[in-house]
Amino acid sequence: MSELSTTASVEAFMHASHSTQSYSPALLLSADFNNKVFEPALFDQNSVYCPPAMVKASRKRQAEYFAGRYLAAAAMNTYDIHQFKLIADANRCPQWPTTLVGSITHTDNYAACITAKKSDVCAIGIDAQDILDDARAERLQSRIIDSAEVRLISQSELAPALGLSLCFSAKEAIYKALYPRIQQYFGFSAAKLHGIDTNTGKLTFRFDPALWVLHNERNTLELRYQIDMQINNHRVLTCLMLPAAKK
Repeated sequence: MSELSTTASVEAFMHASHSTQSYSPALLLSADFNNKVFEPALFDQNSVYCPPAMVKASRKRQAEYFAGRYLAAAAMNTYDIHQFKLIADANRCPQWPTTLVGSITHTDNYAACITAKKSDVCAIGIDAQDILDDARAERLQSRIIDSAEVRLISQSELAPALGLSLCFSAKEAIYKALYPRIQQYFGFSAAKLHGIDTNTGKLTFRFDPALWVLHNERNTLELRYQIDMQINNHRVLTCLMLPAAKK
């Protein structure tokens, strides 16, 4: 990890770092931030585009948006793409430069952005989620996973709430990666948990072939995951990255 260059005002708001190895050939940038010290002036000071809808949003929402877009700008700079206006379409999907794929995620105090060249990666999605407590996990479980997925989690080394948090995050990452290609809404049931490897930090899902046939016969998706259990941060991070077809 190496610290990104920041201005003093940004540094008071967020601490950013980047990793060039963990997600090769993609670049992951992440930051812990404090939305209580965010100032909207940071948008103009750092040339981060603030859409009209965001001007009227709450300070908390502005802070989350700025953190993600600031990391995105830093990521694009590494590809020698500067001052790019990262707008979103009607479905809130960021419109990346034509040479890149990317994805942004955030919680209340954490943001991450992952980018890669289209020549290396054809689709990418990342998602961070705070780990659900047992009571909330019990309420949400039936909306996110089915009985077969519950059984797989119970047979693993993961606690039920942690396993559900990972599935929730992974299915969001799958949506972020595949929606730009499919251009069709799909819900949690489109991807079913198929395997958990706690030794390598990987999850395997089977994706509904009626929506999109992938580059393998079983329509399987493999995602990486990280679990952060620091004192003040209990969250998971999942990532789906599909390699570009070799020419």
